[in-house]
Amino acid sequence: MFIRLLVAIICICSLTFQFAFAISSEPAKEILRSMAVAVRSLSYSGKLVYQRADVLANLAFQHDVRNGEEIARLRRLSGQPMERAQSGNALIEAVPGPNVLRQGYPLPGFINPVPRQIFEAPYQITLGAVERIADRSAQLVLVESMDGHRHTYKFWVDEETSLLLRLQTLNAENQTLEQFEFSELSVGPQIIEIAGGEESMQVKVYPITQTDSILQFSPANWLPAGYQLASALPSRAGSNRVYTLVYTDGLGSFSIFLELTNTRPQPDMQATLGPTVALAKDYALSRG
Repeated sequence: MFIRLLVAIICICSLTFQFAFAISSEPAKEILRSMAVAVRSLSYSGKLVYQRADVLANLAFQHDVRNGEEIARLRRLSGQPMERAQSGNALIEAVPGPNVLRQGYPLPGFINPVPRQIFEAPYQITLGAVERIADRSAQLVLVESMDGHRHTYKFWVDEETSLLLRLQTLNAENQTLEQFEFSELSVGPQIIEIAGGEESMQVKVYPITQTDSILQFSPANWLPAGYQLASALPSRAGSNRVYTLVYTDGLGSFSIFLELTNTRPQPDMQATLGPTVALAKDYALSRG
């Protein structure tokens, strides 16, 4: 019997550097705190461009808060229609035809930074220049990795509303792996119709699991500084049970998928797409 290990590492670079903490700017940290609140609490909409590897898409995003619950809708305006939404404690996705994209497809709009964890992780956080994004004044905040276990980020934050207008993910060579940028932004109450277009869309709903129902275990005996187990959830792939473990430092994250299988061992696998690295390896288990 074999256990198949698949690790999806998002926003973690593969090079190693000497670990060191650096002094961060308190004004820069305060802007990140304000941004983390604004993206979840304000009503706004806009159009943006998203790029990752060879993927380039025009998107429309809406966000509102009703009776204390978030409602958000992200639609792809170019290429095949696709929609991802959040309504209260459910994630919703809609695509044409019978096939549904895998959960976790990395689209902007649902960024959920956790400032406390970010500040405890080995990042240096500093202010950059004020620039013009979407015809608005935006303050650049640089969140720079100080070790080899995470990427560097650039946030452009609206000076008026603290909303995120642009985000870049950079590797150790300062190359852009993923980015999105709003070209238009409107702040105010929104009318959001989930899967409400003319296209015939198949809708699939994923419940958001509450923290108190998450299995708290981890097979990892070592973690990079700042990373914590966020969830460990059982699921199934066909007849096989799969455990999904998610670790985060408040900004970057990686997932481990554990699957017990009786099939023949497969060759090791590694694949990279933008900021995401996927690794797979089979391990033989002793019986008894």
